[in-house]
Amino acid sequence: MHFEQVHNDFFDQLKTKYPHLNSSDLKLCALLKLKLDTKEIASIMNISPQSVKVARSRLRKKLELDLTSNLSAFITQI
Repeated sequence: MHFEQVHNDFFDQLKTKYPHLNSSDLKLCALLKLKLDTKEIASIMNISPQSVKVARSRLRKKLELDLTSNLSAFITQI
């Protein structure tokens, strides 16, 4: 089963609300939506766990979330 079959319109909603997100941002959002942890995301994206943390930080800025907001919870609600 594919991600888009289970979470239909997820990418469309993200692209509509946040058109400046790139393909890596969208992939990270999908992996967060699946509730994967940093190590799992790093393995899938073939990057280091530290790089995932940096990517999450950059994504948080692009989504205009403050440091007190939970990024994973925000993505899960979409």
